[in-house]
Amino acid sequence: MKILVLSDTHFRKGYSLDSKFIEELSNSEMVIHCGDFVSLEFYEFLSSSKRLIAVKGNNDYSLSGKLSLEEEIEIEGFKIAITHGHLTSINNLHYKYPDSDIILYGHEHHPSIEKYKNKLILSPGSLTSNRYVDYNSFMTLELNRDSEPIIKFHQLA
Repeated sequence: MKILVLSDTHFRKGYSLDSKFIEELSNSEMVIHCGDFVSLEFYEFLSSSKRLIAVKGNNDYSLSGKLSLEEEIEIEGFKIAITHGHLTSINNLHYKYPDSDIILYGHEHHPSIEKYKNKLILSPGSLTSNRYVDYNSFMTLELNRDSEPIIKFHQLA
């Protein structure tokens, strides 16, 4: 299963999307958003276009009541924890979700792939306002039962 992973999109009304992002969105089977949509409009766009699993970020005031602070799901045999990251130190995520194979988070606006013991700890960065790097980003994650996950970062100008 090919999953588009996003965080910290921070879109306001009238957002525009990069053609590379649109292409990857159309080629994915699911979207996971790690919080800070900011815009109800963008949340509705994503939820109408694909199966969407999302959590609430610290700037998602307009989405109160629609999203939880964390989700734990299973896809293709992988246990996945999803959080924004603003309520837990990023360094402690592996303790908070001890049974997860993959932990997805945002909040820092910085793309990251880390491996801790047998866990993947992934941040897609920010689609609109990365910090500490000169590009915006998102991630695709391909999961197939009994195979290693395939992770790809996508950089936008």
